[in-house]
Amino acid sequence: MSQSRRKPLQPLANSLQGFLRNLGIETKVKEFEAIGKWPVIVGKKIAAVTTAEYVSEGVLFVKVNGSAWRNELIYMKLDILDRINHSVGKGIIKDIRYI
Repeated sequence: MSQSRRKPLQPLANSLQGFLRNLGIETKVKEFEAIGKWPVIVGKKIAAVTTAEYVSEGVLFVKVNGSAWRNELIYMKLDILDRINHSVGKGIIKDIRYI
């Protein structure tokens, strides 16, 4: 095959993302990524009193230690959602429920 007919090389991340999309699991992988990145997204102070537990139908369920923190986090929900969407991709996490 001549040099001019070869497909240009793609970064591995692009190939992997396409592979996951073809398998139909790209969204699930991104959901797990949001759970794993929770401490980085919210910072040490909030991560110390919360645990991202699971995602169901685009809703991230977060365990919170104490009702005072739960109330505070309710006011921060939109900002945290923006940070999550910036980190793992827009539309992956649509809402957060504090449990």
